[in-house]
Amino acid sequence: MDVHPPHAGIHTWQDFWIHLGTITIGLLIAIGLEQSVEWMHRLHERHVLQHDLREEAERNRDILTTDMRIGEDKIWMQQAMAAIAAAKVSEGKLTITLPPAPCDPGTLNTPNVKYFAPSETVWTAARESGLTALIPAAEARVYARLAHNLDLMGAARDKVAAACDEVGAAQQRLSVVVAGGRVWTLTPDQAEKLAETASRVDIATKALIFRSRVVLVCEDAIVDETLDSDKILQRIGQVEGSGQAEMPSIETHP
Repeated sequence: MDVHPPHAGIHTWQDFWIHLGTITIGLLIAIGLEQSVEWMHRLHERHVLQHDLREEAERNRDILTTDMRIGEDKIWMQQAMAAIAAAKVSEGKLTITLPPAPCDPGTLNTPNVKYFAPSETVWTAARESGLTALIPAAEARVYARLAHNLDLMGAARDKVAAACDEVGAAQQRLSVVVAGGRVWTLTPDQAEKLAETASRVDIATKALIFRSRVVLVCEDAIVDETLDSDKILQRIGQVEGSGQAEMPSIETHP
């Protein structure tokens, strides 16, 4: 800002203080306007970020509701373990008949579910660009908890995928198609390995569904704009307390 000398000379102390006061007030107004513009800009950025986070949460809620149907593959895993346990060894082999395995090698898809991982693009981009500082601390704790559980869900998803690939590969090598299913011919060692792999799929799937439910609690809170971290923790505690094997359904919105 340019500060110009007075048109008339300063002849008294009163003239000096008036001139100094005028300059000071002008500077304060300029700084205030600059700060106001910056504050409005940051507020706009925060509102845009919160809007984008809500939109992403809405999409994720629909994705998670579908993804949790992946739990249907546990039925096949439990059938396989039960069939192996009941089979009798004859001439060093045992034979069992099962429906086609729900594992689609290379994916987490099942015959009834096309699995898609929920997105965390908006929060990740905001974190990398430093925009997360725009979010109030109480809300930021919710997003941080969501990001943590998305990481845990990703780890469970990797375990399910790896174990399902093993089941798919074993089915391709050790079974043949028959009417109504597939007949497996296994040595005791192969049967034990299949049972162990099926057990790992079963456990990892339970963990994946559990983490999906926890993530869904956070996504619901974001969409509904009820970002109270204490209430969210209480709701997550209810999911955790219910156990991974039998978890109550969590309300979702259309």
